[in-house]
Amino acid sequence: MFLLTSREAEKILRGLRRVSLDLGLTTSTITVEKGCVVFPDGKSVPMDEVRMVLKKPNQVFLVSEDGLKPVYVAGRHFYKLVPTDGAPTVEVDGVRMHRTKDTTPDRDAVEKVKLLGVRGGTVLDVGTGLGYTAIQEVRMGANHVLTVEVSPEVLQIARVNPWSKPLFTSGRIHLVLSDAMALVECLPDGVFDYVLHDPPRFSTAGELYSLSFYRALYRVLKPGGRLFHYVGKPGYKFRRLDLKRGVGERLLKAGFRRLRYHERVMGFTCVKPSRSS
Repeated sequence: MFLLTSREAEKILRGLRRVSLDLGLTTSTITVEKGCVVFPDGKSVPMDEVRMVLKKPNQVFLVSEDGLKPVYVAGRHFYKLVPTDGAPTVEVDGVRMHRTKDTTPDRDAVEKVKLLGVRGGTVLDVGTGLGYTAIQEVRMGANHVLTVEVSPEVLQIARVNPWSKPLFTSGRIHLVLSDAMALVECLPDGVFDYVLHDPPRFSTAGELYSLSFYRALYRVLKPGGRLFHYVGKPGYKFRRLDLKRGVGERLLKAGFRRLRYHERVMGFTCVKPSRSS
């Protein structure tokens, strides 16, 4: 499976023959024959189609037998894979799932997992998305990651995304397609060393910012366990809404302590007190 973006299309049109066909992870060799670009698997695409890609800088194209096909899933919402300077993101109805201003989705995942402080143990990863935090948790030493995603469309996009491959191949990641609240309610007490909670925007998943959900996360954490909760700043720029104040108050009410807000990643870290504290 090969993918093409406007950046790599521009290189081909400039005459380069070593380009990335997996969104920047590696490089491959293409050839040009009789006005067509020939990809390493033998698929051939007219040069005019490659020129068309230049006009779509926010789209990823799959190289298929029938030419270049944009990577998207249309249904109740519109999901589209979007290239960045690093790992790609997904847009849902035009809203990006990852931070891309002054960072890339892969670097953002590294920052979040570093703040969580994963050192072995088990992790509950709420909000799989393209799997970047779950993958990073394993890379930082987690023994087992349980990650939950509510959207089959997002996972469909993830299966096309080369950066998401470890999500489906790592023996230490267990992926569940489910509503997060329903899943957490079924989990036993005190089984996780860490929770990374990276929910969608408050406007679309307000229940994942509720006191009842925070209490459920508190319950499944071991004493001394750590939580990272991405909050973001929805509504702050124009309406000066301060979501983090209410989130902080509810986290404390749920029982979490040592609460700290990290401006750089727009999220909280906190701990479930140990039995001795």
